[in-house]
Amino acid sequence: MAELTSIAAAEILGVTPREVRRLASDGQLQGARLLGRTFVVDAESVQRLAQEPRRRGRPWSERIAWAALTIVSDSDAPWISAVERTRLIHRLRKSSVDDLVYLARQRARVRRFRCHTTMLDDIASRVVPTGGSALHVDNLRQWGLTPAQKHLDAYLPVGDVDALAERFALVDDAAGNVTLRGVTCFDAFAHGRPPLAAVALDLADSLNTRERTAGLRELGSLHAAVFGRD
Repeated sequence: MAELTSIAAAEILGVTPREVRRLASDGQLQGARLLGRTFVVDAESVQRLAQEPRRRGRPWSERIAWAALTIVSDSDAPWISAVERTRLIHRLRKSSVDDLVYLARQRARVRRFRCHTTMLDDIASRVVPTGGSALHVDNLRQWGLTPAQKHLDAYLPVGDVDALAERFALVDDAAGNVTLRGVTCFDAFAHGRPPLAAVALDLADSLNTRERTAGLRELGSLHAAVFGRD
């Protein structure tokens, strides 16, 4: 696992070394540890964070982020009030795809692991797939993608992440083949799956250029389909 010092990571992210430590504490950077007296983090998690768009202002809370992704998916979000919905729709109407990526970044607490590929199907049966893991072969082709190497991207209650990791002996690895997104707000999962805008957004989280481009493109199409009608 390649590592970067907090100073090197700070230069890539355009922040201070102290901010790197905070990002690691918040779970936005993985592999944080002291190597002697030097604070280091996983290089791939720095690269992943560096590709996210930068915006002023605070990202949405998890609850509002899920409401936004549900609305962009052309569904209702009954867990927010009428006033919140009106404000959110007004914000969404003016938002770009990059804005959505930034504003919805706190929709889940993300951890990445590695496990043997023979265990992926068993793990998948206990979680809610998203990103490329939620797309069937026909969907992948429609999005301009082809089935890739075995990888699981999924949601589950945030309190279940550690238990699942222990059950399957998952090893923390920012470049691993299992991405678990812990959430506390499951209102948007009423049909047993995440809204399509979340699937696209999670695909756009990939370091693979083709997958990221496909996710951003689909997210833009969903947004245009809903707000282009106004």
